[in-house]
Amino acid sequence: MELQIIISKSLVRTNIILLMLAVISMSLFGSGCIDNTNNGAKTDDSLTDVKLQIAGSTTVLPIAEECARIFMENHPGSRIFVSGGGSSHGVMAVADGTVDIGCASRDLKSSETGAHPNLVSHGIAKDGVAVTVHPSNPVTDLTMEQLRGIYTGTITNWADVGGTDSRIMVVTREEGSGTRDCFEQAVMIPIKAEITDIGIIQDSNGKMRATVAGSDQAIGFLSLGYINSDVRAIRLDGIEPTVKNVLDDSYAISRTLWMITNGNPDSTEQAFLDFVLGDKGQEIVEDVHFIPIN
Repeated sequence: MELQIIISKSLVRTNIILLMLAVISMSLFGSGCIDNTNNGAKTDDSLTDVKLQIAGSTTVLPIAEECARIFMENHPGSRIFVSGGGSSHGVMAVADGTVDIGCASRDLKSSETGAHPNLVSHGIAKDGVAVTVHPSNPVTDLTMEQLRGIYTGTITNWADVGGTDSRIMVVTREEGSGTRDCFEQAVMIPIKAEITDIGIIQDSNGKMRATVAGSDQAIGFLSLGYINSDVRAIRLDGIEPTVKNVLDDSYAISRTLWMITNGNPDSTEQAFLDFVLGDKGQEIVEDVHFIPIN
């Protein structure tokens, strides 16, 4: 009799244990794939090991950096390295395989597509190039003719365009800069002229802005995304460099910003491009003061 009682109790304990294990098993596996390290969010395992090198235009740099940061937050284990160097550097680096994605703030040149026919451009944003002066400069408006005179060196005093009697300090970008290329396409090439070689050359939007901010005699040109209170954008033929005026083509100096792949993008490159062109990526474009491509 005692033996039967002991066996019965043992069976009860065994059944209880089995029931508890079943409940635990159902809680772990019955509700889908749960990643407890990601607050219960489902993850895309195919994107947890993305490795990309991106380089090029300093104009595109803020977009690429912030998109890379958010992408890596969403896909732990991914590593995306972003650097500047200018548009020409970005084009050549992706062409020779140094980077996976090149960034450019200008269209590909015929010499580049001729030498590297496999390059594929992906438009990610739009931008305007604003003519900027020191905030204390009284000049608020220039005509295209006056701007051309300043940058060809035929107008050298601010008094000649409604300013003070002081010498104009011309600031420009280096050869190969996408921002310079955009400026030249709109301002210099129509009159078949070149930018004066008597001026200060800077190799990034940030340095251009700092130079103009540091002198009340300076004039320079910047991507809209880099305009802040340190400098003042002036009207060109009465048109302000605004998002609206860039979109409706009333402002004369505008462009598309590009990410470039060598051939059609592979799966990891496409994943990043899809993010940049998706809702969150285009929100980032707007957050860093550029214009969404759509």
